[in-house]
Amino acid sequence: MSDINAAAAEDSWVEVRYPLTSEQERGDRAAWPWLPGWVVSICGPDEWEICVQTPELAAEHEGEAVYPVCFRDASELRYPEAEAEAEREAEAEP
Repeated sequence: MSDINAAAAEDSWVEVRYPLTSEQERGDRAAWPWLPGWVVSICGPDEWEICVQTPELAAEHEGEAVYPVCFRDASELRYPEAEAEAEREAEAEP
């Protein structure tokens, strides 16, 4: 379950589901990896514009690294702490 809510402010770091490969892009969105990104803007009550900032997706434009931007709802976003918490819970299970 996502912990993103309407309080997710611009410039907040998040994790976003986003495909790394064209094969993933054609596959199930629920299987896309969680990648680091940040909130560029809040578009509506349950929609954010996200910059997906991971080295694997970087491209160069006029000598600077640029990253893809996408629109996501709360189901495809989480705060970075959510991954660490999920890992701790998985390790604690017998």
